[in-house]
Amino acid sequence: MSDNERLFIAYDFLKQKGYIKTYTQLAEVLGTNKAGINDLKIGKKKVSIDNIRSMIKSYPEISLNWLVLEEGSMEIKKISEGFDISTELLIMQKEKIEDLKKEIAELKYSKKDPILYKSVAEPAHELIKQKK
Repeated sequence: MSDNERLFIAYDFLKQKGYIKTYTQLAEVLGTNKAGINDLKIGKKKVSIDNIRSMIKSYPEISLNWLVLEEGSMEIKKISEGFDISTELLIMQKEKIEDLKKEIAELKYSKKDPILYKSVAEPAHELIKQKK
């Protein structure tokens, strides 16, 4: 599927959701006129980076990865106010990393002489000195 085709699939999606109503509105968003939209529609012109940038800034519901690379879903679904799926996934990954760091620290502690740790990532040498 071409970049131009994805742009107009996104337009149809936005129109269905009620975010946009006409090609004239799309032209305003993209910084062109109705004739420019027609040129994009028939393939006379190619979608530009400025067109894509304007589309994403105006309609953050549309996934940039989908619009440019045709990867993933077209729509970015909101989980709750201020969070999208990618943000939620990052939070979950960070929590998992912290859990793994703690597990590593516990394994290091159980395999060697007891060592006190300032954090899960690095030994607290000064605490060891104070203990002696």
